[in-house]
Amino acid sequence: MKKIQILLAAMAVILTCQLASAQTSTPDSVTTNFLRNANLGGLKEIKGGQLAARKAKSFSVKAYGVKMVTDHTKANSKLRTLAKSKGYTIPAPTSAELATPAMLANTSGAAFDKNYVSMMVVDHQNTIKIFENAQLNSADPDIKKYAEQTLPTLRAHLASIQSIAADMGVSVQ
Repeated sequence: MKKIQILLAAMAVILTCQLASAQTSTPDSVTTNFLRNANLGGLKEIKGGQLAARKAKSFSVKAYGVKMVTDHTKANSKLRTLAKSKGYTIPAPTSAELATPAMLANTSGAAFDKNYVSMMVVDHQNTIKIFENAQLNSADPDIKKYAEQTLPTLRAHLASIQSIAADMGVSVQ
């Protein structure tokens, strides 16, 4: 009788592990979309921030660009580590998805600053929506937690770039 109980307990542990493994290797669509979009958005922020650090005229825009590189590199690293630990795959973005927008590539100085600031306001508004959706709707509690923990930084980025926009007289919807 005791051997049967041990055998049943072992089978229950194996079944539980298999079930957990199956759940982590096939994320829900909210989680899948979040992983892809958060990673892509972060990579774009890094690339744009590097460009701002080089091309911006305004010190505040240059500094903001450097902050984007630092913060989004850190956030993307955490995201990739989390995804890997859960058995999720984040698809690599295409070169077209990572292409520098013409409004940044073909401008410099004050025109670049205005375009970059406008783009950052809109991008951070959209990114916050993506993270809020994951926080509310992802089936994975660790993804929800990551989104929740990252949102304050994203909101601070938005507030900062909105302040820079106001100081520059840039109006963004």
